Amino acid sequence: MSEPAAVPMSLRDHLRILQRRRWLLLAVIAACVGGAAAYAFLARPSFEARAQMIVASQESRSTLLSAATPVLSMLGEPVSALGGSDLATQMQIVESRPTLESAWGLLSERPDLLQRLLDEGLTDALLEVLPAAIEGLGRQPSPDHWPEEWQAVLGTLMVAPAEDSDVIELCCRAPKPERARDFANALVLAHLGRTLADARVSASRARSYVDERLGEVEVRLSDAEGSLRQFGEEAGTVALDEAARQQVGLLVRLSEQAATAEATLNAQGALCDELEYRLAEMDVQVTAATVIRRNPEIEALQADLAQAEVERARLLEEYAPEAMPVRRAEAGLDELRGRLRAAALEVVESRQEALNPIAQQLTQEMIVAEAEGLAAHESRRVLEAAASKVESELADLPGEQVALLKLQREIDLLERSYVALKEKQQEYEIAERAEAPAARLLACAITPQTPVHPRKLLTVAAGLLAGLLFGLLAVGLAEQLDGRLRDARQAAAAIGLPVIGSLSRGWRAGPEDAEAAETLGAILHHLCALAIAEARTVVLASPGDSSEAEALARALSARAAEGGGRIAVLAAPEPMEPAPGGEFVLAVPPAGQGVLAAAPLLIRATSVVLVVNLRRATLDDVAAIAALIRAAGGETVGMILTEAARSSANYIAAPVRT
Repeated sequence: MSEPAAVPMSLRDHLRILQRRRWLLLAVIAACVGGAAAYAFLARPSFEARAQMIVASQESRSTLLSAATPVLSMLGEPVSALGGSDLATQMQIVESRPTLESAWGLLSERPDLLQRLLDEGLTDALLEVLPAAIEGLGRQPSPDHWPEEWQAVLGTLMVAPAEDSDVIELCCRAPKPERARDFANALVLAHLGRTLADARVSASRARSYVDERLGEVEVRLSDAEGSLRQFGEEAGTVALDEAARQQVGLLVRLSEQAATAEATLNAQGALCDELEYRLAEMDVQVTAATVIRRNPEIEALQADLAQAEVERARLLEEYAPEAMPVRRAEAGLDELRGRLRAAALEVVESRQEALNPIAQQLTQEMIVAEAEGLAAHESRRVLEAAASKVESELADLPGEQVALLKLQREIDLLERSYVALKEKQQEYEIAERAEAPAARLLACAITPQTPVHPRKLLTVAAGLLAGLLFGLLAVGLAEQLDGRLRDARQAAAAIGLPVIGSLSRGWRAGPEDAEAAETLGAILHHLCALAIAEARTVVLASPGDSSEAEALARALSARAAEGGGRIAVLAAPEPMEPAPGGEFVLAVPPAGQGVLAAAPLLIRATSVVLVVNLRRATLDDVAAIAALIRAAGGETVGMILTEAARSSANYIAAPVRT
């Protein structure tokens, strides 16, 4: 024989389990919600402050100090001193130790600047005094020596870029809202002040170099003018024809252009050396097995640029710099330079690796610098050859005229150099004053009004959800571990015995409980049917305390007496022999002796009915006493359930097992 297939539980069965275990479920939910509420209302709050900066574009910064690049290169100053605007670079600068130390100095020594930022915003006046204020802070402790509460704030610092933009967002948390706000604002001011100071120092370095050259030119010009006066006093008046004057003017222009070409050549050479040094310390490729080749168009563009520079130098021999042919040549040069910058550095035949973008940019800059240097070298060569030719033509003039021409040429050249340096000086002064930091403030941090942690409503809701989940888990676990019988159908299916009737917890009230009285009558009717002629005794046995069975026997006897019938009850210390008369006898084993005390009756095939208390008896208890009855020769014909949810007179037959 095989057991019948298990019937799946319905929604009503699940709801019945929840109804039965409702107190366990409510207790778990209450514990979780209480714990979450206690954490939400007692945990230390955390306030978050945010500030935003926009990184200046590379084009805008290079426009301000583009003229200073050759000067810084000749001075040995790295081009990086002009300040980078790469987003990742600026993020590293914000989190660097010097910036953090400057921020700590502003917090501890210059809180007035933080207050001005909150009251007025980042005004030009505040930006003007910021670099000097940071320079005046002196040496500050490193973050490792900060107080613990500030180290905790630093541990929450996050510097991240906004998606698809040049915006850097600074975020930090602190138990006090003012502390988070001040730390974010101090870090912003420290970054802006330091980058602004670095940029102005670079511009000032270039201006100082121009000032030195300007002083040298002034001294040489003064000496040349003195020599001209002395020559006039000694030689008197020397007549110069118009052709000689034109030749001198041409020679001055050629010498000036040659000096400019030489300066450009030196600057580009210094720039190439620096770029080559930076490339030597950098990985050109980040992965292996990439097949690339140099773009052949670059060499052609470099040659065209050098030829165009030679053509411009040739035109300067015949025309003034403002003439239309010279301007067209300069426009062609600018076009070639643009094409050279836009040309691809390398042609990739097969790609299995990623090229380092920073190394690519540096290599591109070095190629442009090499082309500029080559063009400047060719231009200087042509200009010097033309100047030598003019000087040879002037060598046939009388000595007084030659000396006068040399003095006038030197004075004219020095005057032009003086004017050019004066213009550069003004440009650098404007650039130094107009220099801006590498980023600008988009939004300063304000005092947060509500904590970001813990979020009370969200925490309590999470506790409620967790309580519900854990409560359902606890109910399921308790249901699996609990072996007690719960209802009539479960008892009939699990034990294999029919259920004669079920009595609720108030069945002992007797006639006062009409439902229980009706159920007792139905049970009595079923017991009369079970009491056969040969053995009119029915044993009521209980897997627990026998008092439950005895009480039920007395109640059934009283219920029969109400209808005019008579049922005898045999219980200890009464003898276990059937009493004469009456419809039949209900026998109850004495307490502490179990069903074996009714063995004489069982031998005569007396029917046995089990009285099962659903709140105390387990499946194993009922199965054990049923097996004991069978071993004693008795027959268990059914069960009467007590402590059920409600009284029921329904006869539930045991399922047939095949």
